[in-house]
Amino acid sequence: MTDPSQALVRRGPDQHTWYVVARAPDLTAAAIPAGLLRSAGIPVFLLREAAGSAIPLTVGRLGGVEVIVPEAYYLEARALLDAEPLSWDELSSGDEES
Repeated sequence: MTDPSQALVRRGPDQHTWYVVARAPDLTAAAIPAGLLRSAGIPVFLLREAAGSAIPLTVGRLGGVEVIVPEAYYLEARALLDAEPLSWDELSSGDEES
């Protein structure tokens, strides 16, 4: 889904709205889409669930990492990730709520 109005949004490090473009089970897996986006010049921030950093959980959203981009880059980021031929079995789009 590439409609920004349907995307999950989060408060970014600059206190502005950032959009979730991918989710990963951990920081290592999140580095894949983050690196791809950064290489295209898209600002990326990896957002870990707060409880996941305090308690070593790896189940559901508590153990996951969200890859977020500023609103202005959402469509470009989604297009780039959707066009990537690699299969990231453990990654999911940021468009759906868990």
